[in-house]
Amino acid sequence: MSEMELLILAIAAVVTAAITAVAGAGGGLILLITILQFVDPLVAIPAHGVIQLASNGTRAATLRKNVQPSLLRWYVLPLLPAVGVGFLIADAIPRDGGRAVIGVFALLATWWPAATAWLAPRPGGGRRFTLVGVVAGIANPPIGAAGPLIAPAFRAATKDHVSFVATFAVAQVLNHTAKVVVFTIAGFAFREHFPMIVVGIGGVIIGTRLGARVLHRAEPAMLNWLFKGAVTLGAGRLILSLL
Repeated sequence: MSEMELLILAIAAVVTAAITAVAGAGGGLILLITILQFVDPLVAIPAHGVIQLASNGTRAATLRKNVQPSLLRWYVLPLLPAVGVGFLIADAIPRDGGRAVIGVFALLATWWPAATAWLAPRPGGGRRFTLVGVVAGIANPPIGAAGPLIAPAFRAATKDHVSFVATFAVAQVLNHTAKVVVFTIAGFAFREHFPMIVVGIGGVIIGTRLGARVLHRAEPAMLNWLFKGAVTLGAGRLILSLL
């Protein structure tokens, strides 16, 4: 990546991490769309996974007292094998096809949330979170940012918004860890993309800390429209670039 591209990445990392720290989900998808403007999906997705480990890890540590561990017990069980299946799917998709999948998914997740509402279990979670783990694991390698797909399940099962943000952050740490492990086994050269990863990590740590400060004061409606607008523009550009 060029110096200008790294600067754009740094700004996007700060802004998207701040959005996620307040809203609980969505910022990672915007960041992935930003990275995809510069590199191929099979480079963007694993590099983005490392960056999101830092983002979600910082958020989980900041809000650790609000995590509901009972939801994560069933969620984590199928993650690693499911991510392995997802990697095989991602590897079989042509590069342009991968961009199209991510762009279409981003628009669906943003403007048609009912498409993922079937994942939401009853409050309290339970064994149904095994299914959520399967869906998250399979979807993450080809889509790259499956947060909006599984967020409704965690939102429905947690007791309040802060608990949702905290618990979902831990779930995403587990998800991205499994993805990084699978891409490492597959031989992805993370060192070759070290500048992009370092800049992204620095940005998301700053953004997470900024967002955590306003978690209790931000206007949800404003963040919702900001998120929708940014995702729509980025996804639209991905899809139009293929025409």
